[in-house]
Amino acid sequence: MTVFARRGIEASVIDEVIGTAGVARGTFYNHFRGNEDLLAAVAQAVSDEMLRIVDPIVRAEADPAARVATGIRLILGIAREHPQLAAFMVRGGPRAIGAQGLATVYLPRDVAAGIASGAFSRVPPRLAFDLVTGAVLAGFHTLLTRRVAGRYANDMACMVLRALGVASRRAASIAHRHIATPHLGPDSLLARAEAMASAARLPPGRARPGGEVQASGSGA
Repeated sequence: MTVFARRGIEASVIDEVIGTAGVARGTFYNHFRGNEDLLAAVAQAVSDEMLRIVDPIVRAEADPAARVATGIRLILGIAREHPQLAAFMVRGGPRAIGAQGLATVYLPRDVAAGIASGAFSRVPPRLAFDLVTGAVLAGFHTLLTRRVAGRYANDMACMVLRALGVASRRAASIAHRHIATPHLGPDSLLARAEAMASAARLPPGRARPGGEVQASGSGA
């Protein structure tokens, strides 16, 4: 994840991944055929981590609108504290979203429930999915490149709900109420990625010569 975050998903990263991971070339090819297999595996691992951390808090909400807003707030909050995640998602874009994860399985579930209940406007499901994920991906970029207010994630969630058809006052109430704080242990993928980047002095995000990316910080 740290290599993709730094170099982008189109770069040939295999040699750097092998060196960073400290494994033999043969060991790498026992698991992956190339960049695409590696990207798919990293995206799935990131998605699984987000699912483990975020979905229990999201599922505690009965209201579909609150579920969508809570997911947005939690993910952006985690990205603020873990810029390697934000950089990986920015560099990967839609391709960095795992095939069986929080965005691709559970977000459509909650959007469909919101449409069925009348909480959301009757928009095509794919359009609603793109609206939410596009806003979150843009939010990752903003957190990497700008210093924003602490309520940024709340405001983003509020505006997404309004775009989905939730009345302004209700959207604001849902998006700014208290939610549980997720816990990431030191052995979590994101914590290990940040520790590795810090130890190797590999800041993610901000542009370097040659098109690489290095971050200006968490954007807090």
